[in-house]
Amino acid sequence: MSYANLTIGLDAVQRQDLLNQIAALETTMHFLVELTTKEKLQHLRLGSNAQTFVQTAKVLAAQNTHLLPPYFDLAAFEQDVQDYQYLSDALVQLTKVQHALQNTVVALEQESTRAALDFYKHCKAASFQNVLGAQEAARELSKMMPKKGKVKRRL
Repeated sequence: MSYANLTIGLDAVQRQDLLNQIAALETTMHFLVELTTKEKLQHLRLGSNAQTFVQTAKVLAAQNTHLLPPYFDLAAFEQDVQDYQYLSDALVQLTKVQHALQNTVVALEQESTRAALDFYKHCKAASFQNVLGAQEAARELSKMMPKKGKVKRRL
């Protein structure tokens, strides 16, 4: 599919600005953690009920402080729940941006590949006419083309 309106044309300053904004976001989010595989596997999973469970527990804990042991830090719990909600919302927005960026990269790859294949085709045609440099360009590009032949099927 052709994306006629997909002309991004970022100049060097805009590209650097984009990377700087991403770096600034990473700096702002200095609190991010990297979980190990073991930690991810040991993660308590409540599925789609997790957020509701946490919110309900927060409300009930605030209403029933007499049920809390003396070592339970209600303020820290409430802050964690607030941060959890905010970062969950931020994750939704970042996921949308990531998805759109991935689709844009794929579209650009397809457009670039089509143009490169068109150039390759013209180089091959020009090489039959002995156009200067065409044979070398076609030979160099042909090294990167998939090999023709039977495809082995795995059973």
